[in-house]
Amino acid sequence: MTELSRTNKVLALSIGQTLTTLSGIVSGMILARILTKTDYATIKQTFLAYNFVAPILMLGLPNALYYFLPRNENRQRGVTLDNILLLLGLAIIFSLFMAFGGYHLLAKRFNNTNLETTLKWMIFYPIYMMPVSILGAVLVYKEKVRILTFYNIFTQVLLGICVILAVLFTYSYSGPLIIQIILPAIFAFGAMYLIFSNLPKDSLKPSLKSMIEILKYSVPLGVASMIGTIMLQWDKIIVSAMCTPEEFANYVNGAMEIPLIGIITGSISTIILADMSKLCHNGNKDEALRLFKTASIRSSAVLFPVMIFLLITAKPFIIILYSSKYIESIIPFTIFLLILPVRTVMYGSALMALGKTNIILYRSLFDLIVNAALSILFVHFWGYLGAAIATVTTLYIWTIPYNLYFIG
Repeated sequence: MTELSRTNKVLALSIGQTLTTLSGIVSGMILARILTKTDYATIKQTFLAYNFVAPILMLGLPNALYYFLPRNENRQRGVTLDNILLLLGLAIIFSLFMAFGGYHLLAKRFNNTNLETTLKWMIFYPIYMMPVSILGAVLVYKEKVRILTFYNIFTQVLLGICVILAVLFTYSYSGPLIIQIILPAIFAFGAMYLIFSNLPKDSLKPSLKSMIEILKYSVPLGVASMIGTIMLQWDKIIVSAMCTPEEFANYVNGAMEIPLIGIITGSISTIILADMSKLCHNGNKDEALRLFKTASIRSSAVLFPVMIFLLITAKPFIIILYSSKYIESIIPFTIFLLILPVRTVMYGSALMALGKTNIILYRSLFDLIVNAALSILFVHFWGYLGAAIATVTTLYIWTIPYNLYFIG
């Protein structure tokens, strides 16, 4: 793939992600202004449960397609179906857990009685959300980035509009939550159509042998993803368990990833993972390394100035987003800005392309151990701010040195 072609793909994904992110920001701004802090926290905590558990159960299966599609040119529909069936089985496990008392356990743990109701609404959510999580991998590999971009823009903007209308009509957490649960079920039909219509008309017969091979590759990556998800969400879990819903609302609005980070690094990572996997498969590791370095330099050129700007304008930025009601979110927001330098490099993409999923697993395991210990300790002494400090500290004292050692 030429640099121009690769740049165009990143640009297309970035534009799409920008518009979908803006939709989420606008809906979040309106929710924060209309709802009480408790109701706002209820929405965030309801999806925290899914966002925490789903990546754990998915075992890295969507990303495994970047590895298996190039190696199954004559059975791309089949290997995709194998992946979907594995995801569906794992989704059913999650739904059964929620149906048989999981909602009660989580509600009690998060100190929010509203979750007794809202988590029941989420019982079937994983069954239609987890299988379609492979859409991005399929369309990027098949070089259908424009289709993926259009789909993401259409679905997320429509979802944002409906969420805004729901909160304006109900002035409660119930309307926006129901919209965010039901509408994706409709989108799932379109996602499945896009997945299979863009694959060759080869065998659609499931293969147990293929599923086992996928699991062998994915389990180390999946366990690493599981541990990484726990680490990334650990701060919110600890704050939910050790602080009030109001304090959680203050924290979660500040402890956020700057939208520009996800737009730039997410788009670049998605493209280079597919390209680096092909290059490594063809034995061209020098070109893969050059691509890795180029992507890091280009993302740094944008992210470092953004970090400086937001450090200076943190207060008006938070007030514009969430109003002065969330003035206490400024400090955790400032702390989390220190993550920006780390995100300029796509370590995970490089290690996955090289097939070093075990390395990712070991790194993630120690990420979790270090972050868990520091989070509990720091929250005990400094309240919810301690969770933000612990997350940033873990990245700099452990994660970065480990990644540099095994890639460099």
